[in-house]
Amino acid sequence: MARPSMAAQRKEEILDALETCILQYGIQATSLENIAEVAGVKRTILRHYIGNRDDIICALSARLRTQYSQQWQQLLCWLPTKNKPESIIDALFTVGSRERVNATIIGEAIFSEAKRLPSVKQDQEAIMDEFITILCQILRDEYEHTCDDKIELVAHGIYANYLLSESFLPLTLVDQVYKLKATSKLLCTTLT
Repeated sequence: MARPSMAAQRKEEILDALETCILQYGIQATSLENIAEVAGVKRTILRHYIGNRDDIICALSARLRTQYSQQWQQLLCWLPTKNKPESIIDALFTVGSRERVNATIIGEAIFSEAKRLPSVKQDQEAIMDEFITILCQILRDEYEHTCDDKIELVAHGIYANYLLSESFLPLTLVDQVYKLKATSKLLCTTLT
């Protein structure tokens, strides 16, 4: 009987190790040696299962893209039938746990590689497009008589506020996050 492939499990372990290294050293200082040490494998194993450092960063970017998409689907299932824009803003602009702060730090580190790595840029564009598309649909459903251009502008404004609020989380700038939440709700009032 053939042994089951460990490729998927090894890949996840390597990506988890990259996340740990980003939190410990920052993305620029993270080396293949650091990743291998945290993953508990030899450097050659990294190359065998994923590739070089850039390949590992790109693989983590793709995983984050999938995770963000799954989070959207979970969030959409929990939205009430009324006041969806306010509910989605409340859900997006929350001050969370250490886990959420760590996820933000990792996401921002990966985002910083978008200029250098085309596949990371593609993942970031897809994440933004999904955010804007979902938000536009929620706004269209609530403000059905408002033109699409205005809805799209408000969605972009909320997205910009969201990105800024995420950058405030590691700094524990809680008041600023709540102001960005209030600003996003105020943007929605322009659609009535």
